[in-house]
Amino acid sequence: MRPGSYRVIFDPDTIAEDLAHATKAAREIGEQAVARLQRDGIPKDLIYACNAEGQDGTRLPGCAKTYLPAPDGRCGMVFALRGDEHGHPFMFCLAFGVRHPPRDSRRPSVYQVAHRRLNAPHNA
Repeated sequence: MRPGSYRVIFDPDTIAEDLAHATKAAREIGEQAVARLQRDGIPKDLIYACNAEGQDGTRLPGCAKTYLPAPDGRCGMVFALRGDEHGHPFMFCLAFGVRHPPRDSRRPSVYQVAHRRLNAPHNA
């Protein structure tokens, strides 16, 4: 992992689900990002705080996001900051997807997917 970066952890089933639901172009962006982030971590300067409450009703308090491809791509990942058994921080990927799908799209945004996963009853 590179200095000044957080380690990134992915749940294999969750990221596979997100990549399977992505368009071909978004899937390529996601696959490249996953490989890079698993290898190098994520630089702290590419992490941005999520709004605790979004205009679309999402609640992502304490979460962070990154834009893919950097610096301002149309895709993104949402993370929760967690710690391992030794107290070392890492970013746990909650979701990957399109940041702001077209209004006529039925696809949820990456923020809506992260909200659903973060606020699911089993996470309470």
